[in-house]
Amino acid sequence: MRVCIDKYKFICTILLFIAASTGFTARLAFAAEAQKIFYVRPVPDNDDPYLQQGSDGIKQAAQMYQMQATTLASQADRAGRQKQLENAIRLGANIIVMIGYEFRELLDTVPRTAPHVRFVMLEQCISNPPPNLLCISFRESEASYLAGMEAALISVSGKIGVIGAVKTALKQKPVDAFIAGARSVRPDADLSHIVWIEGSQPFNDAARAEALAKSMLADGVDMIYAAAGSSNYGVFKALAGNSKARAIGSYVNQCPRTAGRVIDNMQVHGDTAISLAVAAILAGSTATRIDYGLKEGAVSLTGISTDAAYSDCDILRQWPVLQKLREASQAIIKGKLKVE
Repeated sequence: MRVCIDKYKFICTILLFIAASTGFTARLAFAAEAQKIFYVRPVPDNDDPYLQQGSDGIKQAAQMYQMQATTLASQADRAGRQKQLENAIRLGANIIVMIGYEFRELLDTVPRTAPHVRFVMLEQCISNPPPNLLCISFRESEASYLAGMEAALISVSGKIGVIGAVKTALKQKPVDAFIAGARSVRPDADLSHIVWIEGSQPFNDAARAEALAKSMLADGVDMIYAAAGSSNYGVFKALAGNSKARAIGSYVNQCPRTAGRVIDNMQVHGDTAISLAVAAILAGSTATRIDYGLKEGAVSLTGISTDAAYSDCDILRQWPVLQKLREASQAIIKGKLKVE
């Protein structure tokens, strides 16, 4: 197996350990030489940094296991997504990766037409997945709990808000963890400002998010957990004229583009999860569901991650807060602190 390049040293270490511990190290490198891995985007190419993690993830896997990596961008409708999945199958895909709730309606049909292909779906699943579909979920609650602690430790007013995309059981769980984290360090915090964007484009409605954020700010909220995908930029716009309030971003590092309005982020590392899933598949796993969290490096807070120094996040100036977050993170990883 090729030596890990510096950029992916951490994930390489994990993957090599997995391969070695299962006794498949030599076989993985040999078996994967001619294999093809495809990432099918749910929409045409855009600047969504989370969707970009799909391409990054398959590239990492390809470098580690001498695979051929290809990204296909779909037209933004069911027919377009189905066409690109079928194109990947026709082009000889061994593994097909998908990100986006838009694929959910295809999970019960397309994989069954190609039982020889392993499909990997991030963050979505169905009740009875086909045996060749691996659904990956993230223990977002672990990092969201830390984000709640952070918000409560930094807030001056004690009024903390959350703006989510769509209220589902999947999205409510990390919000509940955020609230629990805030209460763990500040029991008297006001956490009554929990709102959802909803509508036809909950993850891409910056105008709605801006309006909700302005309403919160007018009521004295000084920390907002922005957990609504690309809609978050409406929250950050609302904060532009406010010198006291700040936000915690989500899914990717949103500090560099927000001029100090975002102090930290709850990050989901889809690229890491993809690499881990590919390692499991090549090692012979037949699992249809798996979850990853802090322990696997698949979720994190930007401020306490290994590359925090390059993040441009203002939380780096608050060492006492960071120390408490690191301690809580280690407690979660070691199982001493349970986050539901």
